[in-house]
Amino acid sequence: MGATIRCFIAVDLSEAVRKRLGGLIRELGESGAEVGWVRPESIHLTLKFLGNVAVELTEEMKPVLRRIGEEAIAFRIEPAGCGAFPNVKQPRVVWVGLGGVNKHLAALQKAVESAMIPFGFAPEDRPFRPHLTLGRVRGRRNILALQQILLARQGFTAEPFDVAEL
Repeated sequence: MGATIRCFIAVDLSEAVRKRLGGLIRELGESGAEVGWVRPESIHLTLKFLGNVAVELTEEMKPVLRRIGEEAIAFRIEPAGCGAFPNVKQPRVVWVGLGGVNKHLAALQKAVESAMIPFGFAPEDRPFRPHLTLGRVRGRRNILALQQILLARQGFTAEPFDVAEL
């Protein structure tokens, strides 16, 4: 088998949003909790996670995804709120939510999901819950401090941004 890359289909964020999320990550990091924080420049809105994929296959997928992007209707979303999956009391993934999520985002995600089936990627069995992952909890040390900051920052917002490509 040839070279593979860790692959996902996603929407990029504006630089202003990344900067604001970086500030929130620093604030959450002050909790001292054991969290693997995502670098702000790597934060994105995942539409479909594919895992390790052969580079040749990604080349075959590009025209299909390009067409989906060209046919999609541009829309605006706003990072808003923060929390954790499965919940703040038992955090495993720290996230920022998205306000302004609408039928256009749902349609884009569904189109991507359907387009990947012929390439051997099964549809996700969980409902699409759009969010921006900030970090993954690795241990329980200082978890209460992290929970307190998350609860205090539930009203977090960042500048809305336009989604015009994937």
